[in-house]
Amino acid sequence: MAHSNQHFEATRSRREVLSRHGNKLAQQRAVDQLAPPLLLAYGQREHDGNGMGSIRYLMTDAAMATLTRAVRHTKQVEALTGAYAVVSADDGTVNTIGHRQS
Repeated sequence: MAHSNQHFEATRSRREVLSRHGNKLAQQRAVDQLAPPLLLAYGQREHDGNGMGSIRYLMTDAAMATLTRAVRHTKQVEALTGAYAVVSADDGTVNTIGHRQS
């Protein structure tokens, strides 16, 4: 009996898609292009309470510690401190990305 994986999407080949707005904000806010996949992989996930069906990924202290253990401490990792991404729950598009104000 053969098994099919026609609906399988490998996470290694999946690209995070930034909306036009998200891309513009990433450029304005000097967010590294490596940030979206790291945010989605290591960020603390929470549902956005605005009723828009969005999911926030936050680089909390715990998320930063996990990321640092995984890839070591670098300037690029340090730059993610306080970063966030807001992702559409419908299609996974990154709608906005930035850093929380301290």
